[in-house]
Amino acid sequence: MMKDAPIIKSILHFLLVALFLILPCLAFAEGPQPTTTDPAWGTMEFKAGEIIVKFRENIPQTGVQSLLRAEDVSILGEIGNFGLLLLSVPQGQELEKIEELKRSPLVEYAEPNYIVQIADTSMAEPYYSLRAPDVVPNDPSYPSQWNLPGIEAPAAWDITTGSDKVIIAVIGTGVSLDHPELQDKIWTNPGEIPGNGIDDDGNNFVDDVHGWDFVGWHGEPQDDRGHGTFVAGIASAETNNGILIAGVSWGAEIMPVRVLGQSGGSIADADGGIIYAADNGAKIINLSFTLTGSAYSNAVQNVVNYAHSKGALVVAAAGDSADDSYQYPAALNHVVSVAATNRDDERWSDSTYNDRVDIAAPGDGIPSFWEGGYGLISSTHMAAPHVSGLAALVWSVNPHLSPDRVEGIIQDTAVDLGETGRDDYFGHGRIDASAAVMATPHYLQVEPDSLDFLVYDNNSPSETITNTGTSHSTWTATTTAPWLSISSPEGHTPSSATVSVDVGSLPDYGVYTATITATSTLTNCVNCSQPITVTAVYRCRSYLPLLFKES
Repeated sequence: MMKDAPIIKSILHFLLVALFLILPCLAFAEGPQPTTTDPAWGTMEFKAGEIIVKFRENIPQTGVQSLLRAEDVSILGEIGNFGLLLLSVPQGQELEKIEELKRSPLVEYAEPNYIVQIADTSMAEPYYSLRAPDVVPNDPSYPSQWNLPGIEAPAAWDITTGSDKVIIAVIGTGVSLDHPELQDKIWTNPGEIPGNGIDDDGNNFVDDVHGWDFVGWHGEPQDDRGHGTFVAGIASAETNNGILIAGVSWGAEIMPVRVLGQSGGSIADADGGIIYAADNGAKIINLSFTLTGSAYSNAVQNVVNYAHSKGALVVAAAGDSADDSYQYPAALNHVVSVAATNRDDERWSDSTYNDRVDIAAPGDGIPSFWEGGYGLISSTHMAAPHVSGLAALVWSVNPHLSPDRVEGIIQDTAVDLGETGRDDYFGHGRIDASAAVMATPHYLQVEPDSLDFLVYDNNSPSETITNTGTSHSTWTATTTAPWLSISSPEGHTPSSATVSVDVGSLPDYGVYTATITATSTLTNCVNCSQPITVTAVYRCRSYLPLLFKES
């Protein structure tokens, strides 16, 4: 019996962590702050004593201040830079003040600061795929990831495993910054110096080295719920590293943005998180929260429009309501609404269905991890990061696409399920990663675009040229210069080739120039070839000091 005690203890620990992960949020912020509901919208909760107001363009500040004084409200903060204000109002008068402000010609709209929360997700039984993958990561739990071969991810990985130049922002409970599956994938703000207490890059966030925590208002958006970490793992876990699982995109970086605390958060924080992600270079913004009571928010629509205008693809779960209700933010314009499928390519039973559903992805029994745990969860919130990861793969093949084009490629290549054509259960169909990356016109990018060699007797120097976006099978590199040799490209993403100078093929001392031509092997390409200039300076060793003599 004593030998079984550690096993029983481990099982109990797993069950406790799993239960904690799936508990739904009941309030909106850190601590016991009050909430109330909007009777016009039933169960929609909002933060007491706060409202959000959008003033019309070109309104003088004097007019705004006069209106606020007349209504006995004050400014708590500005959300973005387009006239969206968070206002403090007397508790219990939120709806009254909203109606009064809406009557002013200065105001475009006014609404409560609605509550956002994590979806109520459910654990699921393991499932082991029997499909033979094209690319086999060595992650020990990969055999249980039916979802990846289910979307033809291994075949897509033959083209690209994802560039680290593509950033996925996960907006929700934060991300475990030091998790071994994520610590090398966390986005680093290139303009910020860690720990100096200065806003080095001038973005109004001090020491935001790895994202931002809008709940605690600091630069360490650590996940204390597990939800954001679980989502990040599905989209872009460190892959082929012998630990836990594989991600859809092996290379994409994760930008953690925490807008949900232990008991939820508010629209004001969520809006700030979306704006932060868009302003700091996120190409994909995965919204891992829902608005309580299926609330529509003009403010969230405004910031989503802003993110779209900045070139970001915004992705959200369609909802787990098992009915045809609109779930926000997924039902907003410029948001990719993702429904969930099971291992049989059928609709997951709780997946929300409506005319706003754009696409479907696996969401039933999806493996991932959180700090100190591993498990399987069923939810459209687990389907959404599959789409985010796929968008990262598409952008790796061609970084010059617009978000609308990326969404169009994903939809046009999806596997049609249910009724022929688009339907409310699956949208345009279940994503097909292989078809999507093959349909993406290849924009070949090899770095650097020039090489310089210093050559002397008995020296044959070499340099590496690197394709940052796609695998070794997608390109070749050739030259007509007899004194240059180029190895075959190797690696999944990035892939690279070695360029070497053969000193024995240089007839005499002097300066030699040549061109390497990197060429895409994919028939679907837009930047199909790229010249790389090569310069070799061949000198006797005794002349070398003269080359570096100070003037």
